[in-house]
Amino acid sequence: MTAPTPPPGWHQDPADANLLRYWDGTHWTEQTQPKPSQTPTPRKKGGVGKVLLILAAVLVVMGILGTVFGGGDKKDDKLSAAAATTTATTTQVTTTRPTTTSAAPSSTTPPAAAAPTTTQPPVPAPRPAVPASDPRCAPANESLVALVESGFSASGLSLINGTVIDSGPYTFLGGTTVDTTGKMKNRSDVWVIANGTVYSSTGGARNTTTWPKASAAPLKISPGDEIVQALDTCVVNLTR
Repeated sequence: MTAPTPPPGWHQDPADANLLRYWDGTHWTEQTQPKPSQTPTPRKKGGVGKVLLILAAVLVVMGILGTVFGGGDKKDDKLSAAAATTTATTTQVTTTRPTTTSAAPSSTTPPAAAAPTTTQPPVPAPRPAVPASDPRCAPANESLVALVESGFSASGLSLINGTVIDSGPYTFLGGTTVDTTGKMKNRSDVWVIANGTVYSSTGGARNTTTWPKASAAPLKISPGDEIVQALDTCVVNLTR
């Protein structure tokens, strides 16, 4: 049979007979206290008092006998007077039972859980604005592209996204240089065509072709020329 569940309160510790442990009605808690000592048995009242009463009675009897048989003996008179005036004293022994204060089981409230912090992803820096393509840019015809390609110093290179801007006696032609696998070598290069002769304007154009520099005589058109820069932007926008 299952032993009955004790009511909530202090009970003998199952693990230590010298301790009391608090049972909350469901399980043993961590609260303990020393087991109180056994209450001493109170001494019987009146033991000493009876002896004193008997002694007083004996003295009274002796005083009476002394008076009858001893006449005016002063010693007997003193003893009789002492016996007559003796008051029996009763010693009362009071035993105080130790008082045990039972500590109520403490209730510990767990601290509130901190709200989870949310880490916001870093905001990417805005990409620099790309200049709009110049409205003067137009697709280049294949003959002009082939003319420029004929001056490549390495075999297997070609131009894609050919674009031109016509400005008076000059035709500015730009494009993206790729190899035979389609891998880009230069995103944007610009050449200047004057009277059927090709001149290299940008650095990539000078490095990959054998055409003379446009910045030299007779053209003297620098890579920073406004039309060169506008054409370069158009080609970059096409190859993004």
